[in-house]
Amino acid sequence: MTTLPQARNTGRFSYDVVTGQWEWDDEVFRIHGYQPGSVRPTTQLVLASKHFEDRQRVKDLLARVISFGGPFSIAYRIIGGDGVERHVVLVGEGALCEPEDVTTISGYYIDLTADFTVESEQHAQAAVEASAESRATIEQAKGVLMLAYGLESEQAFAMLRWWSRNRNIKIRDLATRLVELACAGQITDADLRGQTDALLHDVTGHM
Repeated sequence: MTTLPQARNTGRFSYDVVTGQWEWDDEVFRIHGYQPGSVRPTTQLVLASKHFEDRQRVKDLLARVISFGGPFSIAYRIIGGDGVERHVVLVGEGALCEPEDVTTISGYYIDLTADFTVESEQHAQAAVEASAESRATIEQAKGVLMLAYGLESEQAFAMLRWWSRNRNIKIRDLATRLVELACAGQITDADLRGQTDALLHDVTGHM
C-alpha cells in the first residue's frame, strides 16, 4: 500500500437511518480517498472502505447505535479509494428524533494517520523523554483518552499527538490540561467524554 503524503484533519458526517442516505463534508471524502462529490456515499461503500480486520467491529457498532442510539466512538483503519490505509477515530451519536426510534446518526472523523508514522513517533518520544514527571502526566492523559473514547494505548497517543499539532501546544502541556480536566471533581465517564469533546471542538474550530 502507498503511504499518506500529508496529514488530514477532521470531517463531519450524518446518516439518515430512515432513508439510508449519508452526507459527508469535503474532508470525509478526502479521508476516504476520494475527491469531494466524486462518489455517492452509501452504507455499502462505508463498510467496504474499512480494513477487513476492522469491518465487523464497525458493522456491529453501527447496528447497535441504530438499535439503541447514544454516543459512540471507535478507532479503526480505512482503505481509501486511492489505496491509502488511514487510521481514524469515528466519534458520533445516534439521535432519537422520534419516540424510541433512532432516525439520525451524526458525528465526525479524526484522521490520525500522520501520527502513526515512524517520524511522528520518534518526534513524540523525544517529548515524552523530557522528564519522569512529563512521562507520568502523558501516560495519565493517554488514560483519559482511552477512557473517554474507548481507545487502545497506541491510538490514544496518536490522538494526543494529533491534538498537540492542531493546537500548536507541547504534548506535556496538553497532557497536563487533560489530566486536570479528568481530575476536576467527580465526573462520570459520560461527563468525561462530553468535556473532552468540548475541548476537541475548540481545537477543530469548525465543528
